[in-house]
Amino acid sequence: MKITIFYSSIHKTDGNTYVIIDEFAKGAKEAGAEVEVVLLAEKKINNCIACMKCWTKTPGKCSLKDDMAGLLEKFMQSDLVVMATPVYVHNVSGIMKTFLDRMMPIIDPHLVKMGNGYTGHRKTDADYPKFGVIATGGFPEQKCCEFISGYFNRIALDLYSQVIFEIYKGEAVLLKMDENPGLRSLLAEYKQNVRKAAKEVVENMKISADTTEKLDQPFIPEETYIELANQYWDSRIAHYQKS
Repeated sequence: MKITIFYSSIHKTDGNTYVIIDEFAKGAKEAGAEVEVVLLAEKKINNCIACMKCWTKTPGKCSLKDDMAGLLEKFMQSDLVVMATPVYVHNVSGIMKTFLDRMMPIIDPHLVKMGNGYTGHRKTDADYPKFGVIATGGFPEQKCCEFISGYFNRIALDLYSQVIFEIYKGEAVLLKMDENPGLRSLLAEYKQNVRKAAKEVVENMKISADTTEKLDQPFIPEETYIELANQYWDSRIAHYQKS
């Protein structure tokens, strides 16, 4: 299985989401998959100018000259693409949105009625990869990622594909606090469960209900997280007011 993870944080490998990506990639490789992590922040991806030439003048080829053609090739050559993003204003990051906007060349412009009742685009001759989604948010609830879940499930359907797994994590800032004695064992266990989830995806094309339940458990109570977060922001505000 060839897995390509498209990761859209401006913080690259220093981002909270990357903690999950790194463990997922390790678990997938241990299960025998070929895994590539693409840091979209390192790529030149211009904004779509909606010229529609990729549908008319040069079907399948964008008029913009940047890294996107190579990224679309990686996308289409994958068995599974994992779309990984931090939550920005309840949605994907701007980098991810720009990447998705530039996927028009792999879509046929002709309209059809889809099986889900919505209008979509006619299927091309190519087979699209399956989708996985990884997202992290700064709010404590897992449902901080619910818009992203609906967004990618709809995109997958439009590409005659499906989302075969989703990993979402609230309280994401805690993912990088391994040095905290109270969190160290919780984070180690979480990372092991992410690796297990990746192995299940490679072997079974899904994450088991038991593993999903473990991944969805909060690190600390929501009330405690909110209190600590507010204390942190108060301290940062005070720091700059003194400067």
